[in-house]
Amino acid sequence: MKTMVFITGDVHHPPDFIKRLWYGELKLREDYEIKAGFEFVKILSEHEVPCTLFITGKLCDTFPETVNALLLNDNVEIGANTYYAFRGPLYGYTLLIPVYRRIFGASYGPKLLIRHDVFKTTYAFRKLRVQTIAWRTHGYEGNDYLYSLLAKVGYKIASDCRSNTFKFFKRYGIFHVCINMPVDDLLPNMPPKERSRWYEKYLKLLNIKAKREKVLVLQLHPANMALDDFDFLLKVIKTLLKLNASFHKISFLVSNGVLKSQRGDYMCAKP
Repeated sequence: MKTMVFITGDVHHPPDFIKRLWYGELKLREDYEIKAGFEFVKILSEHEVPCTLFITGKLCDTFPETVNALLLNDNVEIGANTYYAFRGPLYGYTLLIPVYRRIFGASYGPKLLIRHDVFKTTYAFRKLRVQTIAWRTHGYEGNDYLYSLLAKVGYKIASDCRSNTFKFFKRYGIFHVCINMPVDDLLPNMPPKERSRWYEKYLKLLNIKAKREKVLVLQLHPANMALDDFDFLLKVIKTLLKLNASFHKISFLVSNGVLKSQRGDYMCAKP
């Protein structure tokens, strides 16, 4: 049986001016993340590889025409990635995150704020006539209240959990699929040599796991893939194609389900 591969990535809106100044991002175009998303999808499409991109509601409201243009590509499906990515005014432009975490046990904040953010995100997509069923919380920091709410609103699958092995389960009325390859969140902060070592280790692990695991879920931010002009992304694709992997969007899991056989293999089956 072919290894099933799900390539995912997160695309954010630009921070507000003060935070862009703080992050040192003023040298970058405001739309650099969505532009990276386009290039990401273009490269995957050239190899007939589908993907799921989780984007913020704020990005939908900031660049609606650009997001709509992205959706014209059949190889990409869009999932939600919160509205502000924890860096809007209700998060004190990220300054309130440690306060929320300490008081409410979640970076996402109190239930009222979570509810507000989910509905604001959903409305942003609906204004574009996009009915998304997939969700990833910024920072992978979802909680029980969030998942129950997402199920009520109409979301079908969340991808917040991380695991060394593939895990797919249903809890709080919504399916969960775990990322089971290293995430690339720290790449922008790495010096070039350390980044090169990370690329090398990732590709070695990918080659090993693609032969052992029946399902792989990858998290690759388009903006991070742009750091080396998408050379690493191409190596990932070519490695998987060489191993004869099959590629799918996250929604495939909702419509097909995944069951584990007694041999330990994962197979598709109707739920």
